Amino acid sequence: MNTLVELQDVARTHGSGSASVVAVHGVSCRLESGDQVAVTGASGSGKTTLLHLIAGLDRPTTGSIRWPALGGHPLSEPGQVGLVFQGPSLLPPLDAADNVALPLLLAGEAPRPAREKALEALASVGVGDLAGRLPEELSGGQAQRVAVARVLAASPRLIVADEPTGQLDSPHALTVIDLLVDAATDLGATLVVATHDPRIAGRLPRRWAMHDGTLREDETCSP
Repeated sequence: MNTLVELQDVARTHGSGSASVVAVHGVSCRLESGDQVAVTGASGSGKTTLLHLIAGLDRPTTGSIRWPALGGHPLSEPGQVGLVFQGPSLLPPLDAADNVALPLLLAGEAPRPAREKALEALASVGVGDLAGRLPEELSGGQAQRVAVARVLAASPRLIVADEPTGQLDSPHALTVIDLLVDAATDLGATLVVATHDPRIAGRLPRRWAMHDGTLREDETCSP
Protein backbone atom coordinates (compact mmCIF):
# COMPACT_ATOMS: atom_id res chain seq x y z
CA MET A 1 0.00 0.00 0.00
CA ASN A 2 1.07 3.59 -0.63
CA THR A 3 1.20 6.22 2.07
CA LEU A 4 -1.36 8.85 1.17
CA VAL A 5 -1.00 11.23 4.13
CA GLU A 6 1.65 11.41 6.83
CA LEU A 7 1.60 13.81 9.78
CA GLN A 8 4.74 14.21 11.86
CA ASP A 9 4.49 15.89 15.28
CA VAL A 10 1.81 18.27 13.97
CA ALA A 11 0.32 21.04 16.09
CA ARG A 12 -2.23 23.70 15.18
CA THR A 13 -2.81 26.74 17.35
CA HIS A 14 -5.58 29.24 16.65
CA GLY A 15 -5.06 32.84 17.73
CA SER A 16 -2.08 34.20 19.62
CA GLY A 17 -0.99 35.23 23.08
CA SER A 18 -3.38 34.70 25.96
CA ALA A 19 -6.25 34.15 23.51
CA SER A 20 -4.55 31.28 21.71
CA VAL A 21 -6.19 27.85 21.59
CA VAL A 22 -4.28 24.66 20.82
CA ALA A 23 -6.65 22.64 18.65
CA VAL A 24 -4.21 19.86 17.71
CA HIS A 25 -1.03 18.98 19.58
CA GLY A 26 1.82 16.60 18.79
CA VAL A 27 -0.08 14.42 16.33
CA SER A 28 1.84 11.85 14.30
CA CYS A 29 -0.16 9.48 12.12
CA ARG A 30 -0.28 7.90 8.70
CA LEU A 31 -3.01 7.00 6.24
CA GLU A 32 -2.42 4.44 3.52
CA SER A 33 -4.29 4.30 0.22
CA GLY A 34 -7.65 2.62 0.83
CA ASP A 35 -7.69 3.15 4.61
CA GLN A 36 -11.10 3.85 6.19
CA VAL A 37 -10.88 5.60 9.55
CA ALA A 38 -13.41 7.07 11.95
CA VAL A 39 -12.11 9.97 14.04
CA THR A 40 -14.07 10.11 17.29
CA GLY A 41 -14.08 12.51 20.20
CA ALA A 42 -16.16 15.08 22.02
CA SER A 43 -17.01 18.46 20.58
CA GLY A 44 -13.93 20.68 20.75
CA SER A 45 -11.50 17.75 20.89
CA GLY A 46 -9.80 18.76 17.63
CA LYS A 47 -11.52 16.44 15.14
CA THR A 48 -12.41 19.13 12.61
CA THR A 49 -8.98 20.75 12.75
CA LEU A 50 -7.32 17.37 12.22
CA LEU A 51 -9.50 16.68 9.18
CA HIS A 52 -8.75 20.12 7.73
CA LEU A 53 -5.03 19.45 8.13
CA ILE A 54 -5.33 16.03 6.49
CA ALA A 55 -7.27 17.50 3.56
CA GLY A 56 -4.82 20.36 3.11
CA LEU A 57 -7.43 22.98 3.99
CA ASP A 58 -5.30 24.22 6.92
CA ARG A 59 -1.59 24.42 7.68
CA PRO A 60 0.11 23.23 10.84
CA THR A 61 1.62 25.74 13.23
CA THR A 62 4.48 23.29 13.81
CA GLY A 63 5.33 19.87 12.46
CA SER A 64 4.99 18.62 8.90
CA ILE A 65 2.40 17.01 6.61
CA ARG A 66 3.20 15.08 3.45
CA TRP A 67 0.98 13.50 0.79
CA PRO A 68 3.43 11.08 -0.90
CA ALA A 69 0.91 9.15 -3.02
CA LEU A 70 -0.61 12.40 -4.31
CA GLY A 71 2.70 13.79 -5.48
CA GLY A 72 2.34 17.00 -3.49
CA HIS A 73 -0.29 19.16 -1.81
CA PRO A 74 -3.76 17.67 -2.41
CA LEU A 75 -5.28 20.97 -3.51
CA SER A 76 -2.62 21.54 -6.16
CA GLU A 77 -4.59 19.31 -8.53
CA PRO A 78 -8.41 19.54 -8.64
CA GLY A 79 -10.37 16.43 -7.76
CA GLN A 80 -7.86 14.69 -5.50
CA VAL A 81 -9.84 15.44 -2.33
CA GLY A 82 -13.58 15.03 -1.85
CA LEU A 83 -15.21 16.89 1.04
CA VAL A 84 -18.51 16.21 2.81
CA PHE A 85 -19.62 18.54 5.60
CA GLN A 86 -22.20 18.35 8.37
CA GLY A 87 -24.36 21.24 7.22
CA PRO A 88 -25.76 22.17 3.82
CA SER A 89 -22.97 22.42 1.24
CA LEU A 90 -24.99 22.65 -1.96
CA LEU A 91 -25.22 25.92 -3.87
CA PRO A 92 -28.86 27.15 -3.68
CA PRO A 93 -29.18 28.45 -7.28
CA LEU A 94 -28.05 25.14 -8.82
CA ASP A 95 -30.11 21.98 -9.12
CA ALA A 96 -28.75 18.68 -7.82
CA ALA A 97 -27.13 17.66 -11.10
CA ASP A 98 -25.43 21.01 -11.55
CA ASN A 99 -24.16 20.92 -7.96
CA VAL A 100 -22.58 17.53 -8.62
CA ALA A 101 -21.16 18.60 -11.98
CA LEU A 102 -19.70 21.90 -10.77
CA PRO A 103 -16.40 20.53 -9.35
CA LEU A 104 -15.87 18.63 -12.59
CA LEU A 105 -16.38 21.78 -14.63
CA LEU A 106 -13.98 23.71 -12.39
CA ALA A 107 -11.42 20.94 -12.97
CA GLY A 108 -11.69 21.45 -16.73
CA GLU A 109 -14.23 18.77 -17.67
CA ALA A 110 -16.41 19.61 -20.68
CA PRO A 111 -20.09 20.36 -19.83
CA ARG A 112 -21.65 17.29 -21.47
CA PRO A 113 -19.42 14.59 -19.91
CA ALA A 114 -19.54 16.46 -16.59
CA ARG A 115 -23.33 16.29 -16.57
CA GLU A 116 -23.31 12.64 -17.64
CA LYS A 117 -21.00 11.80 -14.74
CA ALA A 118 -23.20 13.82 -12.39
CA LEU A 119 -26.36 11.98 -13.42
CA GLU A 120 -24.59 8.62 -13.09
CA ALA A 121 -23.33 9.52 -9.61
CA LEU A 122 -26.78 10.68 -8.48
CA ALA A 123 -28.31 7.43 -9.69
CA SER A 124 -25.64 5.41 -7.87
CA VAL A 125 -26.66 6.90 -4.51
CA GLY A 126 -30.37 6.49 -5.15
CA VAL A 127 -31.39 10.06 -6.00
CA GLY A 128 -31.24 10.03 -9.79
CA ASP A 129 -34.86 11.16 -9.93
CA LEU A 130 -33.96 14.33 -8.01
CA ALA A 131 -31.42 15.64 -10.53
CA GLY A 132 -33.54 18.65 -11.44
CA ARG A 133 -34.46 19.71 -7.91
CA LEU A 134 -33.01 22.71 -6.15
CA PRO A 135 -31.40 22.24 -2.71
CA GLU A 136 -34.39 23.89 -1.00
CA GLU A 137 -36.59 21.14 -2.44
CA LEU A 138 -34.49 18.36 -0.90
CA SER A 139 -34.71 16.82 2.55
CA GLY A 140 -31.60 16.71 4.72
CA GLY A 141 -30.96 13.07 3.84
CA GLN A 142 -31.45 13.72 0.13
CA ALA A 143 -29.09 16.70 0.23
CA GLN A 144 -26.37 14.61 1.88
CA ARG A 145 -26.80 11.94 -0.79
CA VAL A 146 -26.25 14.62 -3.40
CA ALA A 147 -23.12 15.71 -1.51
CA VAL A 148 -21.88 12.10 -1.59
CA ALA A 149 -22.67 11.92 -5.31
CA ARG A 150 -20.59 15.06 -5.85
CA VAL A 151 -17.63 13.32 -4.23
CA LEU A 152 -18.21 10.10 -6.16
CA ALA A 153 -18.41 11.87 -9.55
CA ALA A 154 -14.97 13.42 -9.08
CA SER A 155 -13.28 10.08 -8.22
CA PRO A 156 -11.00 11.53 -5.52
CA ARG A 157 -8.07 9.72 -3.92
CA LEU A 158 -8.98 11.07 -0.46
CA ILE A 159 -12.47 11.56 1.00
CA VAL A 160 -12.80 13.68 4.15
CA ALA A 161 -16.18 13.86 5.86
CA ASP A 162 -16.71 16.08 8.92
CA GLU A 163 -19.75 14.92 10.93
CA PRO A 164 -21.58 14.15 7.66
CA THR A 165 -24.56 12.65 9.51
CA GLY A 166 -24.75 15.10 12.40
CA GLN A 167 -28.03 16.66 11.25
CA LEU A 168 -29.74 13.44 10.15
CA ASP A 169 -31.95 10.99 12.00
CA SER A 170 -30.58 7.51 12.63
CA PRO A 171 -31.88 5.64 9.54
CA HIS A 172 -30.74 8.37 7.15
CA ALA A 173 -27.41 8.73 8.98
CA LEU A 174 -26.57 5.05 8.60
CA THR A 175 -27.58 5.13 4.93
CA VAL A 176 -25.32 8.10 4.20
CA ILE A 177 -22.30 6.62 5.98
CA ASP A 178 -22.78 3.32 4.16
CA LEU A 179 -22.88 5.22 0.86
CA LEU A 180 -19.60 6.92 1.76
CA VAL A 181 -17.96 3.63 2.70
CA ASP A 182 -19.20 1.98 -0.51
CA ALA A 183 -18.02 4.94 -2.61
CA ALA A 184 -14.57 4.87 -1.03
CA THR A 185 -14.33 1.11 -1.52
CA ASP A 186 -15.37 1.34 -5.17
CA LEU A 187 -12.87 4.14 -5.83
CA GLY A 188 -10.08 2.64 -3.76
CA ALA A 189 -9.99 5.99 -1.96
CA THR A 190 -8.87 6.74 1.58
CA LEU A 191 -11.83 7.73 3.77
CA VAL A 192 -11.64 9.75 7.00
CA VAL A 193 -14.88 10.48 8.86
CA ALA A 194 -15.18 12.61 11.99
CA THR A 195 -18.10 11.58 14.18
CA HIS A 196 -19.26 11.56 17.79
CA ASP A 197 -21.74 8.75 17.09
CA PRO A 198 -20.45 5.24 17.95
CA ARG A 199 -22.90 3.69 15.48
CA ILE A 200 -21.35 5.70 12.66
CA ALA A 201 -17.81 4.95 13.85
CA GLY A 202 -18.69 1.27 13.92
CA ARG A 203 -19.27 1.31 10.17
CA LEU A 204 -15.54 1.89 9.56
CA PRO A 205 -12.80 -0.68 10.25
CA ARG A 206 -10.44 1.66 12.13
CA ARG A 207 -10.92 4.37 14.73
CA TRP A 208 -8.75 7.23 15.92
CA ALA A 209 -9.80 8.95 19.15
CA MET A 210 -9.13 12.64 19.75
CA HIS A 211 -8.78 13.90 23.33
CA ASP A 212 -8.01 17.58 23.97
CA GLY A 213 -6.09 17.91 20.72
CA THR A 214 -4.10 14.68 21.01
CA LEU A 215 -4.67 11.54 18.99
CA ARG A 216 -4.86 7.90 20.01
CA GLU A 217 -4.93 5.73 16.92
CA ASP A 218 -5.21 2.10 15.82
CA GLU A 219 -8.29 1.29 17.83
CA THR A 220 -10.70 -1.22 16.30
CA CYS A 221 -14.31 -0.18 16.04
CA SER A 222 -17.02 -2.34 17.57
CA PRO A 223 -20.01 -2.91 15.27
